[in-house]
This record gives sequence, structure tokens and C-alpha cells, in this order.
Amino acid sequence: MLDITEILIFAAVGLVFALGLIGLSRWSGLAASRLGAYALIAVSFLYVGFALRAEQPGAWAGFEMTGVAVFASFAFMSIVGAPWWGVAGFALHPFYAIYFHYVGAGSAFAPAPFVIANVAFDVGMALFIAYAALRGRAAPAAIEAQAQRRLAARSQHRAQRRDTGGAA
Repeated sequence: MLDITEILIFAAVGLVFALGLIGLSRWSGLAASRLGAYALIAVSFLYVGFALRAEQPGAWAGFEMTGVAVFASFAFMSIVGAPWWGVAGFALHPFYAIYFHYVGAGSAFAPAPFVIANVAFDVGMALFIAYAALRGRAAPAAIEAQAQRRLAARSQHRAQRRDTGGAA
């Protein structure tokens, strides 16, 4: 177990990674829920890699793959459905990480600093995706509707120019 100073340091590292992913989301224009979904799947797979270092890698890798399936389901639902699925996945993942990998039997192979950083990352991403969803920036349906409105406006403008004899 880590002392309070180490916990704060590694939690800060996790938040820095979350801020980096948030910055990437804003810079690239990719929906926060979609980028967060990919990150949730990637973080879940990192625990599979740690499980392969365990004394009984077969059993632990199977257990961790179950975790990947559960959290990938949340991620997939946030991509095709509402971003709140991603918020739920990121909100539940810290409990999974703390219970199984920090205080549970998984602490034998999962590094405690990574677990703490991962918990802070998960909380930061859950809060950002919730914020983006409330602001209307994360929902793929809203983004698609906005793109359709722009396309319709361009088509209407071209039709009006064509009707008045201007260049289309």
C-alpha cells in the first residue's frame, strides 16, 4: 500500500493523462465519448498485460478479459448510444481497480502506482464526458444532426445559386 504522498503524486499523474486526453479530444474534434470509449478499452487491456505477469497467468488473464468484456460493453454502448454509458464505465472502473487490484488479490501483479493513477484518470474522464454530454458536445447523434444541417444548408444555397443563374 502507498502512503498519502505517493497516492497524491500518482493521482496527479493520472489527472495529467486525463487532461492530455481531453486536450487531444478538443484539438482533434473527436467526440469526447468516442475517445473516452477507446481509452476505457485500452486501460482495461493494460490489466490483462499485468495479469500475464502473475504466478497463474491463465486464470488471471481470463478474469481480466472478463473485465475487458464488461468495460468494452460500456465503451461500445457509449459509441453507438448515449455518452452516459461511457460515464458509467469510467465511474465503475475505479471501484473495479481499487477492489481487485489495489486491496484485492490482483495487487500481487498490478503495480499500485498504476492503479492509483488509473483511478484518477477514470474519475477525470468520467467527469469530462459527463460535462461534455451536458454541454451537448459528446453525443454522436447531436454531432451527426449538426453535420446534416450544414450539408442541407449548402445544398439549399447551391440550388438557389443555380436557380438565379450563378455558378453552382
